[in-house]
Amino acid sequence: MIPDWMEKNPGYADLAVSGRRSHSFLGKSIRHMKKTISEELVTEYYARSRGLLQGIDPRVKLISAVSLIILAGITRSISVLLGLWAITILLMFCSGLPVFTLQKRIWGLLPLFSLLVALPGMFNLITDGSPWLVLHQFKQPVVWLGIHLPDSIFITKQGLLAGIFLFLRVGISVSLGVLLTITTPINKLLKSLRIIGVPVLFVMIIEMSYRYLSMLLNISIEMFEARHVRTVGKISPGTQRVQLGSSIAALFARSMAVSEEVYQAMTARCYTGEAVIADNMKLGRFDLAAIVLVVIIITSALMGGPYVG
Repeated sequence: MIPDWMEKNPGYADLAVSGRRSHSFLGKSIRHMKKTISEELVTEYYARSRGLLQGIDPRVKLISAVSLIILAGITRSISVLLGLWAITILLMFCSGLPVFTLQKRIWGLLPLFSLLVALPGMFNLITDGSPWLVLHQFKQPVVWLGIHLPDSIFITKQGLLAGIFLFLRVGISVSLGVLLTITTPINKLLKSLRIIGVPVLFVMIIEMSYRYLSMLLNISIEMFEARHVRTVGKISPGTQRVQLGSSIAALFARSMAVSEEVYQAMTARCYTGEAVIADNMKLGRFDLAAIVLVVIIITSALMGGPYVG
């Protein structure tokens, strides 16, 4: 059940610890865990709200997202990648999602990290090619650790283009994955995985991990809040490390006990690993229109230029 305050003002709120804002290990841990739970609730809110993607069949969304991710991975055209990026922004807006917040979170993490990883490959020391930006020109030959360095160090056009491709591909793939997960309830998404042929063991592992992580977060918050309210004054870094070690041990023991109880409860209810949903998923006219639109996008992109290089 979604709380009333979240329905009135949905967003990625940071639920702080009650009382004054603490900068201790316990306070920071509680804030981050509560923030994770609040984000999960907000994701559930958007998945059950009314919007463009929320009204499409989960199977159609899953197959479309995978197809567009494959297209982004094989294309050799920057214009196609920019077009896919524009499509993801448009879908976020039409689905009632916070476009700016999602774009900041998506492009500020994995794509940026991939660009930093690809940065050394842009130089002529690793990738041969024509110069795009000359950084340094040596006046005489330089030998470093027995390696003869080139006369100049510059960023190659080929290396820069490869880095841009990697950055855009990762960002678009993450954007499509976020669109799929934030607009689809977890039970319907898991059911869609089974329908397209994903093994039941794989789906069961995903479902159990998702449910267990939520339960583990709640247990952790209870433990840390109990210790937080019993802590008076400042504690030394050494004491904080001791508390961290004891908390990890206690959390591990409690999580093992709870996991055994969950397994017995699921076994008693004849759980077989199959994802079950209350309503039957049927394709409608809107779903067929979405399939035709995705086919048109992929066909138009494939006819527009080279793709596998």
